Amino acid sequence: MRRMTGVAFLLSAAACSVVQDGGKVDEPTGEGQMALELNGYGVTLQVDDRGMSHVTAGDEVAGYGGLCYAMARDRLFQMDVVRRSAQGRLAEIYGPGEGDSILGQDLLARAQNLPAFAAARYAAAAARTKRVLQGCAAGVNQYISDAKASTGGLPLEFQTLGYQPAPWTPEDSVLAYIYVGVTFDTLTWFTKLERAAVASIAGTEVATTLIKEAPDNVSMFDAQGNLNPISQFLVPPGPTAPSATIVNPPPPTCLDGARRLTEQARRMAPASGRASNAWAVDGHLTSTGKPLLASDPHFPHSTPSAVYVAHLKVNGLYDVAGWMVPGFPGFISGHTEHIAWVPTYSLYDSVDLYVETLRGASGGGQEVRVNGQWRPVTRRVETIRVKGQADVQRTFRATPHGPILNDGLDGLESFGTLALKSTAGQPEWKVDGYFEMPAALSWTQFRTAALKQSIGWNFIFADYAGEHGHIGYQNSGLAPQRQSPLNALYPVPGSGGHEWTGYATSAELPSVYDPPSHILMTANHRIVPRNYAPQGRPVHLANYWDMPWRAQRIATRLTTATGPITPQDMASIQLDTQTTIGLPLRDSYLAALGRAGLPADDPSATASAAALAAWDGNAAASSQGAAVYEMLTLILLRNTVRDVIGPDEYGFFAPNVFLTNQLNGLIDVLATPRAPYFGIVAGVDPGAARDQAVRAALAQADAMLRDALGSDVSAWTWGGIHQLKYNHPLAGEDARFDIGTFPATGDVETVNIGGWFAKVGILDLPPGDFEAAGGVRGALDQDSLSATRLIWNLAPLDGSLGVMSTGMSGDPRTCHYADHAEAWRAGQIFPIPFTSAAIP
Repeated sequence: MRRMTGVAFLLSAAACSVVQDGGKVDEPTGEGQMALELNGYGVTLQVDDRGMSHVTAGDEVAGYGGLCYAMARDRLFQMDVVRRSAQGRLAEIYGPGEGDSILGQDLLARAQNLPAFAAARYAAAAARTKRVLQGCAAGVNQYISDAKASTGGLPLEFQTLGYQPAPWTPEDSVLAYIYVGVTFDTLTWFTKLERAAVASIAGTEVATTLIKEAPDNVSMFDAQGNLNPISQFLVPPGPTAPSATIVNPPPPTCLDGARRLTEQARRMAPASGRASNAWAVDGHLTSTGKPLLASDPHFPHSTPSAVYVAHLKVNGLYDVAGWMVPGFPGFISGHTEHIAWVPTYSLYDSVDLYVETLRGASGGGQEVRVNGQWRPVTRRVETIRVKGQADVQRTFRATPHGPILNDGLDGLESFGTLALKSTAGQPEWKVDGYFEMPAALSWTQFRTAALKQSIGWNFIFADYAGEHGHIGYQNSGLAPQRQSPLNALYPVPGSGGHEWTGYATSAELPSVYDPPSHILMTANHRIVPRNYAPQGRPVHLANYWDMPWRAQRIATRLTTATGPITPQDMASIQLDTQTTIGLPLRDSYLAALGRAGLPADDPSATASAAALAAWDGNAAASSQGAAVYEMLTLILLRNTVRDVIGPDEYGFFAPNVFLTNQLNGLIDVLATPRAPYFGIVAGVDPGAARDQAVRAALAQADAMLRDALGSDVSAWTWGGIHQLKYNHPLAGEDARFDIGTFPATGDVETVNIGGWFAKVGILDLPPGDFEAAGGVRGALDQDSLSATRLIWNLAPLDGSLGVMSTGMSGDPRTCHYADHAEAWRAGQIFPIPFTSAAIP
């Protein structure tokens, strides 16, 4: 064993190996054991036959060094891309992108100045956090050194793009976690911009309707902070297929030899949205007699998976397994020998847009008016390196509220000069709790730890004490409170009257332990009502909760179980593709068509209406009825919104307002047709206008389906137009990165999410642009998914289950690049070993 300079490998005969271009086998990087020394302690890294790393160390700092060594070995390029995305340095390796799209992404990131935020937050972190992140950085850098010295070299992506990664720093890990929040918060401030734009075009009522908030009557907690009964979430049960299959097959064979380079490297813009599912059932209702928990975090679809799953044992301290985001070694979900936790994003209103009032200052600078005083605007000049072309130099400004977005994002002039204030830029922001969670033994200890992190999360917890164990829920994060409620809706004046006044206190964040229903679930739905005031003062957490539809389906599946709930039952719910709003909408469409008649110029109308009538509400890939329903719904939604705000604004609205909020608005105007929707004006029968709108949308939807799938309606399927394309950014450069394209299942409101459909605006492009953008399939491409599906089961300790959307590794030369992908698509899930004896 050598200190920080080399690695000794101890491998089984069935080891997975890196395959080089000529077929030569290089140093093993797969299952088996390796030993190294970090922080003066020995570290053992064992990789099981599914590619999961199990790290054991005698010291916490060394343990995190080993964990991050493993993470870097599997995901170093992904870690670097996350870092570069946050730094604004993607064009450096990819070039400017089509239409300068990548350069534009870099400019927006540079404007936000996230590395400065990360450095400040790291400087203020707890001593333990600093030690752990220093250990992590040492592990990453040890891997980089070892990889450079090996005959195989750095991971394939670096070789393909021809660059080397910079050393990893502790601040980079904080930056990676900040970027998680930024990717979700960006949709919040874009929605505020779009709400302002729609209000200026068509009025505030239209803006409120088209960007429809989740209703109060399906809130998790009431205004006083008491847990609402689960009965309010129940809906008609409907079909329950498919069922999860627990499998434990032999290790896969490696990918074969070299493949030729095919085209220039490209970068796909990440999807924007938010969704995840998490739930727990205590031992009163389970087959094990102890709690079971489910986690399937929904992230933008990426190859490799957007999360990383690993296992860390620090002798004498704790033993923890779970998922994290590449680059940040905190276990966002995990289990130990004593407890388990699963999260969903809480959709906090964590960002505000301030319309600043500026004036010139001496020396050519500027000043900004805040609360009656003129204060300086800071400036910095940055140089953006762009692969294949000249560097770009840009000046970026900031006010006391935060960075000025106009300097990195064109097209904001009509709103004025906009400064972005975010919780990530505030001194109260922290990550310390993640490094206390694994050592927690009780609800009280876990809750204390969970409240020491600042992105808005819903944490569901379980412990295994007592006869049936216990479950709990804790809302966590920095929730700003404001002088004005307008901050939550629109950009607001920066000159005064709209400042932050502090944050919700720990006592004001909703929490519960041992619910009487023995069930807890979160699916990004509304947690508290608008009049929430648990300690007597009003508390604002969020405006743009997701709709309750996934939560309703989960609650219904759990409460209608005919026997004790098993781990397989939990995994089967993660595969559920039954829609909650599908059948009510279908019935409204059929009623409208019954009154208005089928479109006369649509040769498919009779058959498509029959398929719609026969549909069971399930968004299965093989479903004919789902193809008609989904296309009809999206075309009707497009027409309804576009006809009110105009096609130009719709092009911005479609990708920047979450689709479930749009659908909630559609449901509203279908139920209560009124001006200005469906062309309704004075003297026009609202119901008849709505029915004609449905009739016209069916004709347009059928035409698109015929173009995409042919004239035989019996051959139409949802998976024929809704596809999962594994989207590694280098798949066009080297075919080894390409996993393939497959029919996809689910939609935006199903538990097994089928995507956020951020590209649905393609459906409104003119013909030439429509085809160039991929047509119907381009619009409905699966842009988000369950990055992993996990079931935590500590009875026994080796009873947990999991599967990744791709594989553990990002290097296609290994066996573990895509060895989970087929199982993930087929609804299979693997045992996750935890004890030493069970690790294969």
